[in-house]
Formats: sequence, C-alpha cells, structure tokens
Amino acid sequence: MSEDSVYQACATFAMELANQGVAHAVISPGSRSTPLTLTFAQTPGITTWTRLDERSAAFFALGIAKTSGEPVVLVCTSGTAASNYLPAITEANLSDIPLIVLTANRPPELRDWGAAQTITQTNIYGDNVRWFEELPIFDKSNAFWFQRVAARAYQTSIGSRPGPVHLDWPFREPLEPVSDFSLPENTPKIGVANPTQRLAPEVNNEIAAVIENASQGIVIAGPMNQGSQWHDAVALLCKRTGFPLLADPLSQLRFAQEDVQVITHHDHLLRTSWADRAVPEVVIRVGGPPTCKPLRLWLERHQPRMIMFDPANTWADPSFTVTDLVPVGHEGLGEIALIVQDRVSDRSWGQRWVNADTLAGETINEILDSERLSQPAIAREIGRQLSASDALYVSNSMPVRDIDSFLEADTSLYRIFGNRGASGIDGVISSAAGAAVQGKATTLLIGDLAFQHDIGGLIATKNDGSDLTILLLDDNGGGIFNYLPIAQVTESQLFSEFFTTPQGLNFSELVKSLGIAYHEAPDLNSLKDLLKTRNGLRVIRVPIDSSFDIDQHRRLAAAVEEATAGL
Repeated sequence: MSEDSVYQACATFAMELANQGVAHAVISPGSRSTPLTLTFAQTPGITTWTRLDERSAAFFALGIAKTSGEPVVLVCTSGTAASNYLPAITEANLSDIPLIVLTANRPPELRDWGAAQTITQTNIYGDNVRWFEELPIFDKSNAFWFQRVAARAYQTSIGSRPGPVHLDWPFREPLEPVSDFSLPENTPKIGVANPTQRLAPEVNNEIAAVIENASQGIVIAGPMNQGSQWHDAVALLCKRTGFPLLADPLSQLRFAQEDVQVITHHDHLLRTSWADRAVPEVVIRVGGPPTCKPLRLWLERHQPRMIMFDPANTWADPSFTVTDLVPVGHEGLGEIALIVQDRVSDRSWGQRWVNADTLAGETINEILDSERLSQPAIAREIGRQLSASDALYVSNSMPVRDIDSFLEADTSLYRIFGNRGASGIDGVISSAAGAAVQGKATTLLIGDLAFQHDIGGLIATKNDGSDLTILLLDDNGGGIFNYLPIAQVTESQLFSEFFTTPQGLNFSELVKSLGIAYHEAPDLNSLKDLLKTRNGLRVIRVPIDSSFDIDQHRRLAAAVEEATAGL
C-alpha cells in the first residue's frame, strides 16, 4: 500500500462503495478531482463513464440510476462544474433517485482569497440532497474512516426515501499520487440492515374496513420507479375489490393482467360528463402525483375519500385532496389487501369503467386509423411496437401527456421512464442514454425543443455502444403552449416569439454532421418499419403539423364525450 494518504483514503472509499453495490461512476474531466478520478477508474466492479459537460453527466447518471435502482457516483472538479449538477440533482431529489455526488474542492485556506475555480460549495444543492458533508483533509490516521463515510452515503441514498447525497472533497496539491498506489485488500463491507415499515394490526383493520365498506372505488398509480415492487400488492387489491386501476404509464403498472381492470383511456374519460356520473366513494393512491391533469381536476371537483400510501412521507398531494395518509410501502398495502374481504364476484362497478374505456378506445382508434400521422398516433404505435426486452424514455411537455392519453395496455412488461420529479425538458437525451447503457434497447420520445436543450448529451452518447432510438417529434416549437389559455389572449407574433419559440433547425444536417444515423418517418407505415429494428444510436424525425395536431386532439376529446354520453 502506498504511503500516499490521499489515495489511500479515496481507494478505501471507492472499494466500500463497490462492496455496497455501486456499479457505475460518471466522471467529468478536471484537475482538482484527479485523486477521485484515478481511483474510481481502477476500482474493480465499477464501470466508469466520461462526460465532458457536467449537466449532461448528471442527467446521464440519473438515467442509469432510474433503470438500475442502484446509486450512481458522480465526480467533478471544483467551481461551476459542481453548479452544473444542480438540475439533475433537483430531479433526482423529487423523483427519489439515488445519486452519490462527489465534488472536488480547494482546501479551506484557499477559499475566499481569489483562488481560481473556487466558489462556495458548502450545501450548494440545499435541501435537494438527503445528506451533505464536507470531508476532512486526509492523513494516515483517518483513511478507514472513509469506509464508514462510503457505507453511510450508499445507505442514505437508498434509504426510506431514496435520493442524492453530496460529499465535498477538499484536496491540497500535489493532486497526483506521490508514488505508485495500490487498492486496499478487499475488506468486508459494513453491514446495514434495511429498515422495514409495518402498521399496527388495528390500523390495518381500520383501513381494510374503509375499503370493504366502499362498493365503488378506484386505484390510482402515479409515476414511480419502484412500480414493479408494488405490482403484486396493487393487483391483489384490485382483484379482491373489483376496483379498476388507473395507472400512469410511468407507474410501471400499466399493462394488461388477468382479473385486473386496467383503464387505458382514463385521460379522455375524465374529461367527459360520463366521469361525473361515475364518482367513486374511495380512492386508493400509490406513487407520485399522476401526469393526467383531467384526473386531478376531477378529484378536486368531487372530493372522494382518498387513501394515499406514502412510505417516504413525501406528502405529494398538490391538490390537497388526500384524506388519509398511510406511511408504508407495498408491503403494507399487501397486508391490507389480504385482510379485505373478497368482493370480486360483484363486477358491476368495475365493468362500468371497462365498458366506457373500451368505447373510448374504439372511438380514438377509428379517428387515428383514418387520418395522417400525428402525435397521438405515434404514442399509440410506440406501445404496439415495444417488447418486454425494450425500454421507453419519455420527455416532458406533450410527449409524456400523449403517452398517458394514447398508450394502450399491453401484456408486454417493457419499462417506461421519464423525468417527472421537476418535469423539466433539460437533459432528457442524457437520461435516456443512461437508461440505454443498461443493455435494453431504448426508445426516446422527445420534442424538438427538448432535443435542442441537450444536443451535448447527443454528442456524448455517440461512443456508448448502446441501442438508442431517438424519436424526434418536430412541430417547430413548443406546441404545448397552444393548449394553454395564453394562446387565446396573446397577439400571434408575441406568442410565437416568447412561447412557442420556433427555431427552424435543419435536424438532418445537424445529426448527420455528428456522424449519427438519421431517418425521417413522414407516415405511419415508414414509422412502423423503422421501429421494428434496433441497431445502435439513431435519430428518427417525424414532422408534425402543429395546427392539425391541435385540431385532432380536440376532435378526439369531443368524439369520446359524444360516444360515452349515453352510458
């Protein structure tokens, strides 16, 4: 072992992270972070990735962590490099994604004295991290203290509410190892038992009684990365009660399953007068706030009793409609589902929703099948083409809303991801690239403005060797603004300049200049053909007529209203 205490401490730290379960580190080049960079690059069991731009690096790490469920390490130098992590850390905080953020820093004696590349990094991410610690300057006596820090960082990031942690590392020069260093011999990892959450039996019985006494109820599953863990508990509750399931695509629960009535077109149904005649007595909610705005407005209007299972005590209830907050996860829901008396023989309530959903689907398909390619048809077609071996990443703005509205329930257990914590359009290509390096063929559905936000992420993913199809919906601007009231009250030139902001980019020239495969899909048949193959990194541009798209969305809503009026 080298006598270089700095590298000894870094190596001890990195080895413990590997032993705990960390498999990926994303490194951005820099001088002050040299000890961390060299150490992680040589740590067995950890795959290192290089991203020049720290914003792209952080969103890339976010994508890996979303799909793997394990913390990902971020390493950067001091100064504004650390600042560029903030957008992705904000998203990770709000969507409960584990990251271990390591920022290099100047030693205390150089701060506030005009040293280059030095900013205030103490608590730079505020309350967006679960834990912050400024680490001490190293010496020979405290090397194995860093093993404890590593174990704590890992366990905190995956705790009852997963999320990012931030460790700020001060380094004095020289930053290079003073001699050859070797990694420490593998030492047993520090064992930490996972906490469990259970409700008292009498509380379980009380909640079960509320559910049993409601003849009409629904289950709502919002966005969550842990949806697969909730699957059995949610399915059991739906089967025993006959309650229909309104599942956000990002819940990982929106797929067809036996004896579970998955309502695919609830976004459309809840806009209709039919929905006001189908108000439940009780709502069971799991996951984050749903993407579906009509669902939120409908719940606010009718105020049914709502029981939310919230294991991390997030209080994620922006409409203030939750009446009962239950601080347990899927295990607690499963225990309650087992207590609930089986009423599945009475399917009249659930069948009422199924009939409306079927009619809405037939109405939507009749229109989409008879008209030219549009964003709703694209969202529908993606679901039809994906298999269980695929993953779908969805950008915010219109793509995630169209996926929510038009993605049909299928038996394929493909996973769907999106950055719905802060719901920004930045860093989406980088996040999808992070998802793709997990080995699944990944499709990214993204609009033209979000695409432009992360061209650096597109460049960075060229050398990843992953199968990533970027489906670029080009309506030359922010089409979602056309659906907002501002579109009706603002002069057209001002509206275009400050809201839709058309850029008029030639995406063909841009993408090809980067050496990336480029295709165009002007119609549904060409899109189908392109989606059937997966081969490396490519961009498929689909031109979107914004005026037609807006008109079709509105006609679809009106058609579903008309079709369900008599139910």
